[in-house]
Amino acid sequence: MDYNLEAMLYGMQFRRLIEKQYEPIESRYGLYKIDMQVLLYLDSAGACNTSKDILKLNMFTKGHISQALRRLHKKGYIKVEQDIDDRRYAHNLITEEAEQIIKELRSISDKVRRITLEGVTDEERKVLAIVAEKVSKNISKVI
Repeated sequence: MDYNLEAMLYGMQFRRLIEKQYEPIESRYGLYKIDMQVLLYLDSAGACNTSKDILKLNMFTKGHISQALRRLHKKGYIKVEQDIDDRRYAHNLITEEAEQIIKELRSISDKVRRITLEGVTDEERKVLAIVAEKVSKNISKVI
């Protein structure tokens, strides 16, 4: 296998880049990496904001999600509301206290996107998105 492709699939370089970029927010607000990822997800999740929805990302375990949501709730960055139609579900909603953090996280995400896609044409981005989706589906079939 091509080592560049394998490195990309393992995501180690990308993970290190993100970790390096998130370090200031992590220490300033006392957040864990997963806390920041969950906040970013909830920021764009709309109605898909339950623990089960976060689990579908296949990025974290149930336990990690539960702990992150508990920490974020304790810090006042999210509030939990019971689903009106189905009381088995709880919706995780971002509070005003998290707005500045979300703004900073979005800025970092944009920066990481610019860094990683520098010199990549729109056509190449489209192909990359198609390939990434296929690879993800292939992996999901097995795990």
